[in-house]
Amino acid sequence: MNINPHAESRLLRELSANAYRDIKNGMDAAKREGMEKGIAIGTEKGIQLGAQAKALEVARKMKARGLEDGMISEMTGLPVVEIRKL
Repeated sequence: MNINPHAESRLLRELSANAYRDIKNGMDAAKREGMEKGIAIGTEKGIQLGAQAKALEVARKMKARGLEDGMISEMTGLPVVEIRKL
């Protein structure tokens, strides 16, 4: 079967363009997914750091009022070793 050289050339260009679009779409989707995952991880880490900072702030206030390290640990969830450093 003979194929017109122009038609064959056009078909190859279309196939190449389709393959490029498929690869680009896959890469763009992976990039989007990676960014969303990174943002979620960063947000979670930020929340954890904020909670830790708040617990330390509360522990300092409790310690200033004379509460025992064990009680502060129980109330804030911070380890006694950490409270003793305050």
